[in-house]
Amino acid sequence: MTNGSIQSIVPTRSVPQGIELNRFKLPIVIGDDSEYLVELERMLRLFLTDIEQFHNVNEIIYGRTQENVDKILRAINCHYDGDIPTARQLIFEVLEPYKGNPFIISSLDDSPAFRGITRLKWEVQQAQQSNQEMPSELHPMGYQPLSFFKARTGTEGFGKRDFLHIPFDKRGIVSTQRFSIAGVPCMYFGATSYVSWLELGKPADNEFNVSSYKVPGETKVLNLAITQHLINGLAAFNDDWLKDALSLIELFPLIIATSYKVRDNNRSFKSEYIISQLVMQCLPLLDTEGVAYISKRVDDDSFNTPICVNVAVPMKKSNGKYSEFANNIFLTEPVNYAEYKKILRFPASGSRIASFGSAIEQGITCLGKQIPYQHHEFCAFDNYLGSEHHSPTI
Repeated sequence: MTNGSIQSIVPTRSVPQGIELNRFKLPIVIGDDSEYLVELERMLRLFLTDIEQFHNVNEIIYGRTQENVDKILRAINCHYDGDIPTARQLIFEVLEPYKGNPFIISSLDDSPAFRGITRLKWEVQQAQQSNQEMPSELHPMGYQPLSFFKARTGTEGFGKRDFLHIPFDKRGIVSTQRFSIAGVPCMYFGATSYVSWLELGKPADNEFNVSSYKVPGETKVLNLAITQHLINGLAAFNDDWLKDALSLIELFPLIIATSYKVRDNNRSFKSEYIISQLVMQCLPLLDTEGVAYISKRVDDDSFNTPICVNVAVPMKKSNGKYSEFANNIFLTEPVNYAEYKKILRFPASGSRIASFGSAIEQGITCLGKQIPYQHHEFCAFDNYLGSEHHSPTI
């Protein structure tokens, strides 16, 4: 096995009469806000045209997918018209049928956004139900503890409270993000320090400050870290996974709608955020706490999972400045990347805990070359941070 991404756990092969998507590399880059709806509609119609030719996509699956496409486009137009409740209801209707689908909604620790299909295998589910040890042949991505990171830029000294969410009494400064709710503080976590670095625009070492987190594994998340290669691989693997592939086909129009980048950054309103923000508003209706998604800072989503997967969790109001979730989360003191590199000059003392990133065999592109994440200095940074003391801020 040469690739440790989610796709590598689901072998791909040419299936002329099966499911083979190849025109939907994400994110999609456009120049202007006004292009979003037109380009999205074109892409979604293209998706419908492509899946119609697959013999595994019957009339029922095609009809559900077409209905989801129509609801997504209607939701955007309702939002443009100021009818936010109807827009939200339409997106809820897209998501609600998948509440019982563990590929789409699950606990964070079991989420295929990070684990691939490893936690969905029958023998794994049997072991979990009987409280037995995991099968020895399970891929490391299936049992390695998840690691999460959050970063901030700056040269001033940061404390742990600086790495929580914006306090509730300062919600007026909550900025609009792709996965956010207006005026509601959120906490954002990356699966690696590398994706945190990307999200901040690749800051200089002396301005890159990172904390490691132990996010509760029972946190329920919606999995939007879905790619065309994942769908192809599931469909090609064997008939047991075809049902999952078909459900992901139905949901994939939503993934496309949330995966646009607009070059014009000088805007107060961003159309490409509409569906993502409606999804966030639907989370309570789905009994779900957060969303897992692939960073839109990458060039090709298929080759960046789970290294570049983020989790967004909106915070619920409490009596104090911070949510109960934030007050109870375990995290490390922030570490400046430049200072960390100075530490490397001296022999390390004690053992290092392997981060989740160390179980990922997939590479990242660096200077035009693919370097296994396990061999990259960001992975070593993950391991260092993961070995530091984690504790709540209170």
